Amino acid sequence: MNSLEKLRAASGIRVGGQTVGHSIYFVGRLFTWLMELKEPRFIPGYSGPDLDAALLQGEIDARASVPDDITRRGEWLEKGMVHWQALFEIPRGYRVSHPAFSKIASLDTFARTDRGKKILIMARNFRLIGVPYILPPGTPPEAVEILKSAFRKSLTDPEFHANMKKLTGGAAAPLMPEEQERAIREIPREPETVETYKKIAGPDPLPPL
Repeated sequence: MNSLEKLRAASGIRVGGQTVGHSIYFVGRLFTWLMELKEPRFIPGYSGPDLDAALLQGEIDARASVPDDITRRGEWLEKGMVHWQALFEIPRGYRVSHPAFSKIASLDTFARTDRGKKILIMARNFRLIGVPYILPPGTPPEAVEILKSAFRKSLTDPEFHANMKKLTGGAAAPLMPEEQERAIREIPREPETVETYKKIAGPDPLPPL
């Protein structure tokens, strides 16, 4: 689909993904749910490279992907082999520095209900915090501050950023301890929101928006 209007007007879009519960599978369903696509069909069981091949061969109609991966496939962007319709910004407002992504709609614009907004916050913050370091209750405050200080020094070290760029081709954007704490506190915890999230991550039909 070469336009957002055509995508939202179509019915029965085949969305490929890895195993049920995989992050790419989940994000594909999250896009589909928030964009309110009509009668989508979810086809799991692919590997990442298999998903790419299936998309180009017309075996599936859509997939979610990571922008950094897309920019490494220069021909996809240069030759217009695929069309990108929405972008899940993590953190909100962040975009890969490439002109192909400058005018793509943010997924946030489709979160029109309170339920949708809470699920988006939950999904974004889960991805944003990565793997947090958790200390047991009663840890002395001075020990906590020593660890926070060590993380700040490591994550702002120019050598760390240079190595990250060399290894991945992308710029590091680490969360400082206070930012990570805030992201964890912001994750919705209402039972209804948690159950909706689990349904989107699972194999059953998508819940109402």
